[in-house]
Amino acid sequence: MFIPAFVTGCIFLSAGIFMVIKGRKKTKLLEKYEQENRSSDGTIQFDNIELSRTHGANKNLYRVIVAMGFSTGLFGVILIGYGVNLFTYFTG
Repeated sequence: MFIPAFVTGCIFLSAGIFMVIKGRKKTKLLEKYEQENRSSDGTIQFDNIELSRTHGANKNLYRVIVAMGFSTGLFGVILIGYGVNLFTYFTG
């Protein structure tokens, strides 16, 4: 067992899980705002154009955070696998 890789993998996996959870929570809040401020024709109402741009930017930011969290978590799982010698092949 390769302890440094295992510990580093656990840290990366924890960070990835945290990023995904945090990004999903923030995305749900933005979706809730959209549902509460939707007009009868289906458009979302904002007080001014600046709030509209901020809302769109935040929505894209949280999508990127979720994607990066997933990638970070996947990298952590790979490191954990390396730490427990999962990728070692026996040749005879």
